[in-house]
Amino acid sequence: MIKKKQFIWNTIGSMVFSVFSAVILMACTRLNGVEIAGIFSICYATGCILNAIGDLGIRIVQVTDTNRKYKYADYFFARIFAILAMLLLGVIFVIVTNYTNEKLFILTILLLIRVLDNFSETFQAEFQLNDRLDLAGKSLLYRNMAELLTFVVLDKVTDNIYLSFGGMLIAGILILLFYELGNIKKYQNTKLEFNYSKIKIIVKESIPLGISTLVSMYVINAVKYAIERFENNEIQTYFNILYMPTFVINLVSLLIIKPFLKVFGEYWNNKEYVKFIKVIVKLNLVLIACAVLGEIACAFIGIPILNMLYKVDLTPYTLHLLLMVLSGLFYAMSTIMFYVLGTIRKQKLTTIVYAIASIFAMIISYVLVNNDIILGATISNLLIMIFLFVGLTIAFVFSYVRNKEENIGN
Repeated sequence: MIKKKQFIWNTIGSMVFSVFSAVILMACTRLNGVEIAGIFSICYATGCILNAIGDLGIRIVQVTDTNRKYKYADYFFARIFAILAMLLLGVIFVIVTNYTNEKLFILTILLLIRVLDNFSETFQAEFQLNDRLDLAGKSLLYRNMAELLTFVVLDKVTDNIYLSFGGMLIAGILILLFYELGNIKKYQNTKLEFNYSKIKIIVKESIPLGISTLVSMYVINAVKYAIERFENNEIQTYFNILYMPTFVINLVSLLIIKPFLKVFGEYWNNKEYVKFIKVIVKLNLVLIACAVLGEIACAFIGIPILNMLYKVDLTPYTLHLLLMVLSGLFYAMSTIMFYVLGTIRKQKLTTIVYAIASIFAMIISYVLVNNDIILGATISNLLIMIFLFVGLTIAFVFSYVRNKEENIGN
């Protein structure tokens, strides 16, 4: 089971990781205005989508490999393959877009920071398999705090957005090299052997999860791209600020899901299906409780706090904020189902659900945003998340029932 020390450090690290984009958006808005903040928001969204390739769902496969079917080196080289694919896709994206130099620079820096995130994910998974989730939490804490503080200080002192983002990247590289690499050598100090056949299998198993993540990032950000069609960076900023409180729910989901990844793998691999289901139910109940508290808080003090933090007037958007919190709940529950389906190795089924959801997201966001930009964006975001959660839940129930029938037959 998860030790108290591990849980505490993972909680702290995940908290900092979850508020990363929120704090930088706040700094951009306060120090550079809503125009720059809007540019950052869409670049960050694009970086998240491209990051799905670098992530490729490898951590899910790695952490739930409790029987150690593959070595750390196999996962490390599989990650390098995924990162190279991400960078190649990023280059293609840059070539075909009409982004300004400012947008291209910000996107490039954010994409390189995602490279650091992906290497770190491989290290963190190994820490977790060695019952050192606390080291994974510390990695998140130190690197993200270094990046955040460097960005804010440089932006305040130099008033130069290029230096601020560049400094953030350098800070992340230093932490990765001198802290995370130092720790991973304590557990993997042997020479990394390149085993093509095993790496190929890992990549093959991970690709459906990677595609699912890629499509899910589009699903999550479909509304932002619908807003971008109207070339209104100010509205883009308002929408992203209203989205910020949902990070509380998403934070809780990260806190409770990642520590249980190994538990998921153990229960499923040992065919303890009742315990497996109970964990899923309990995690969702925790998220629902947090969402209820979040709705109450946002109804009374949400808008005044956001106005104060971001120096903008969001007074007319109380209903929008409440709908955002609700959509955050369904997104968090969808994340649980995503990890569950990855644990039981139903990656292809997950990909199908996300593909269907992406088509739904594209249509609904365009129609509703075109009708009323910010209210349409809020409502479409909620409908997309509900659609995704229902689809993934149906996929899991189908897989679970089929698995039980096969076991009975054997």
